[in-house]
Amino acid sequence: MVGKKVAQLRRDGVLPGVVFGGRKDSASVQTDLRAFERSYRRWGNTTLLSLEGLDGDAIPALIHGVARDTLTGRLLHVDFQRVSLTEKTHAEVPLHFVHESPAVKTLGAVLVHARDHVNVEAFPQDMPHAIEVDLSPLAEIDDALYIRDLVVDKTIVRVLDDDDELVVKAVPVHIEEEPVAAAAVPVEGEVPAEGAEAPVEGAAPAAAGAATPGAAAGKPGAAAGAKPGAPAAKPGAPAAKPGAPAAKSGGPGKSGAPAPKGEAPKKG
Repeated sequence: MVGKKVAQLRRDGVLPGVVFGGRKDSASVQTDLRAFERSYRRWGNTTLLSLEGLDGDAIPALIHGVARDTLTGRLLHVDFQRVSLTEKTHAEVPLHFVHESPAVKTLGAVLVHARDHVNVEAFPQDMPHAIEVDLSPLAEIDDALYIRDLVVDKTIVRVLDDDDELVVKAVPVHIEEEPVAAAAVPVEGEVPAEGAEAPVEGAAPAAAGAATPGAAAGKPGAAAGAKPGAPAAKPGAPAAKPGAPAAKSGGPGKSGAPAPKGEAPKKG
């Protein structure tokens, strides 16, 4: 069937499909979409069906798979596989976990499910719809169930998976502690955060009583190593002539200073 015809069938509530296998050619089939959707929830892929309306006889078949719309989940297509009632066939049988694990109830364990189905060989009419897994033997931490622990009728059903494969296990709960945030340490060359002052390379810590911000900086050209507060020599001042007589100590006036002009020296 071409794409346009298939789309029209779906709009009309018809589910298109195909039947294959049984040493015969594949053939297109159709079924009611709503009726099949309701029944498929009970059947799964391991219930033996009888397809009618093909070649005049009912055809035994299993559902090999279905296709669904990825967005809506609506059924789009179904594949049926012809089977013989006298030949064994293979199928994936789902596992149904029943009862409660004492390790979960009393010890706070959690269950890790390693498998949700097993591969089985049986005659189509003997294929189990599901296999129940009893969780009550899981009484302690690290207790586990394996393929060999599954309860099936081995006279009619053979599980094909390895006996030592894990099915389910009770494990302890691991609580991870949140890491404590460490104090931020400046790294050499690291750019400081916005609004923070970057330290000046080589700057000494401020001394007590240091000048407040806004104090005038020293004049350019001051000699290196000059004492703070020492007045700089005025440019152009005449230097003392060599050989000039020094003031005699003990002369008139205080500390040997000469008397001012026009003023007589005071006696004794």
